[in-house]
Amino acid sequence: MNITKSELVLKSRYRWPDGHSDFSKAHFFGDNLVFGRHDGMQVLCLINKLMEQYGIDFRLPLKIEEMLIFLPEKQLNHLQVKLWLVRNWSEEMILS
Repeated sequence: MNITKSELVLKSRYRWPDGHSDFSKAHFFGDNLVFGRHDGMQVLCLINKLMEQYGIDFRLPLKIEEMLIFLPEKQLNHLQVKLWLVRNWSEEMILS
């Protein structure tokens, strides 16, 4: 079960290239490519890959979206972002 743009809580924060808003398995951005934290398709792809890998949880997409705001660096690749999310999953992150 994949989520779509309409299910993202922070969807207005992202750019949506070419008007795409639905996840497709054809859209994969590769572990070693720089993650575009403002690219809606990349955010959707990341969330759906993690949901597929770690199991479905209704809170997962929102938690990941909120955590992405706190990414420590701007030039992380997809694999580094996934690892950072997994490592910091239990940390409480609060917007000030």
